[in-house]
Amino acid sequence: DHPDLAGRVLPGWDFVENDADPQDVFGHGCAVAGVIAAAHDGAGIAGVAPNARILPLRVLDAQGTGTYSNVAAAIIQAADRGAQVINLSLGGAAPSALMADAVDYAVARGVTVIAAAGNTGGSVLYPAALAPVVAVASVDADLQRSGFSSYGPEIDLYAPGRDILTTRPGGAYAALSGTSFAAPQVAGTAALELALGRQLAL
Repeated sequence: DHPDLAGRVLPGWDFVENDADPQDVFGHGCAVAGVIAAAHDGAGIAGVAPNARILPLRVLDAQGTGTYSNVAAAIIQAADRGAQVINLSLGGAAPSALMADAVDYAVARGVTVIAAAGNTGGSVLYPAALAPVVAVASVDADLQRSGFSSYGPEIDLYAPGRDILTTRPGGAYAALSGTSFAAPQVAGTAALELALGRQLAL
């Protein structure tokens, strides 16, 4: 119901409550969606790819935690429903064969899968650490790696991730930091590339 996302959100699915009302009670998905697709209408903020459509598949509960099985199911559903870009602004420390298989399933269908590297200040989290995933770390305004950002050889791209002004539930806005807000900058860019008939080049 955020005015900057009006008309940009498709019918989705809630894997936490197992229903067709993926309301973002945690607020994280709303913020990520705004970075990608907020309207260019002279009010609020402007998303990277304002004509993109958001397919909301909720996998995090009200405390921001979730399961790899729900993430894997959401990846598969997104691929089956024709998503061209999947943004995963989440992560866990342990590898998961189930999630890796879901990523492979999506990539085999031509989907670009993008994930936040994590905010550990050290090792890259999963699914970003998976080879087929575009792993995104964060830089500050001076283009130096953010102190909170995970890093390592798995990183494909760095994008702005500190003090990113974006949408919040209830029509609000806030400046947020984390690789969760760097990843959607890349996802939005990937959407623009697709609109021009190109693929995100690494």
